[in-house]
Amino acid sequence: MRRPRRPRKGLRRLQPLRADRSRPKGKAAPPVYTLTLVNHTPPLASQDADAVAAALLRDIGYLPGGLEVPTLGGEGGGRRRRGRPRRGDAPLGGLADPARPGAEVLESIPYRLAVGCLFSHPGRFYTVEQLERELGASRPTIYRHLNKLRDLDLLAHGDGDDARGVGAVGEGAGGGRRARYGLRFGSLSRAWRFCELNAECALEGLRDRVELVWRDAQDRARRHGKGAGETGGKGGKGGRGDGGGEGGDGGDGGGAMAAAQSTPAARDAPRSRVRFHLVLRELPAADPGTSEAAHLRDLLIAIGYLSPGRVPEGDGDAEGSVAWRLFYGCMVRRADRSWRVEELMAKLGASKPTVYRHLRKLEAMDLLERRPIGEGPGAATGLRLRYGDLTWAWNLTEEHARASLGAYRETVGHLEHLLAEAGEGGAMG
Repeated sequence: MRRPRRPRKGLRRLQPLRADRSRPKGKAAPPVYTLTLVNHTPPLASQDADAVAAALLRDIGYLPGGLEVPTLGGEGGGRRRRGRPRRGDAPLGGLADPARPGAEVLESIPYRLAVGCLFSHPGRFYTVEQLERELGASRPTIYRHLNKLRDLDLLAHGDGDDARGVGAVGEGAGGGRRARYGLRFGSLSRAWRFCELNAECALEGLRDRVELVWRDAQDRARRHGKGAGETGGKGGKGGRGDGGGEGGDGGDGGGAMAAAQSTPAARDAPRSRVRFHLVLRELPAADPGTSEAAHLRDLLIAIGYLSPGRVPEGDGDAEGSVAWRLFYGCMVRRADRSWRVEELMAKLGASKPTVYRHLRKLEAMDLLERRPIGEGPGAATGLRLRYGDLTWAWNLTEEHARASLGAYRETVGHLEHLLAEAGEGGAMG
């Protein structure tokens, strides 16, 4: 019998990380509401149901990122991943009219499952065996994409003991009872209203957690005897410097809150250079007995800044990561200061691509703003927490999230109308 090879001396055998270590192996994870919010333009001018459906499913995070979606410029503009148009390729008149997706999207399993089966036949329920035959896919593949729709709360299913009375249980090939899956409420628009209601509840939970995290940060600053400017500042005294000076930017923390309060509306704030992108996840109620680090870690996982599969149970590894120290150590605890990228690289001990990757995530959520450091035409530009206050910065994020939900709602209504017309035309033909 051959002996297993031992690892060489000085090396550790790496263990795969799991998002939930307390869950027993082999049991399915409970559903967690997850929705991706981006700057979505409702394609109301398009009469192509496939183009509208592909644009919607891509933006809400259902279609896999590897699928190529055509740009907004039509047939001549070429195709890029994730549907991002090249500069100068898309005419201004066609921005709201996406091009027809290619065969890679139309023939993919997730697209055919969502559009060909569930959206086109909203009153019909399917067993997994039926979906396997119709789509020609394996059972794990079917379940993987059904779980995505379940996480969006668009899916209804029944197994005989369903208290909601879905009535979606049928006989399987072996005579046993099989669960069936279908669109919730038998209507695409009603199912999306349920999804949107859950999104509103998730935003309220995130709002409570943001206020709790910011309040904890301010209490920590008071306990350690630091200036109020290090947590955004109150009143007009401004923040203290950072030992070696900050090029004239160390004392603007006191006016940050006043500037935010004088802002008439969040829509008047300067927009980020990065496209808005927020992953909205269901967040449980905060436990008063948990630590400050646990509150912030759960928040950053819920908004998609930290990956749940890469954050261990303990707080030490999360606090030691570059993403954690960038957001909490630099942007939250020193909300009065504008940081140059070179300063962040030196403080975090990270490379420029790593720092830029995490900065773009925060800019995509509209949590950061760019401010000049120093005076004069050649002054450098730094990044800091928007308004110098996390709760005020979240106001802008929440407004953009609600705008994305409204755009999704219009697209869903238009898609349902197109699919109904296509079904009537097929029935008449």
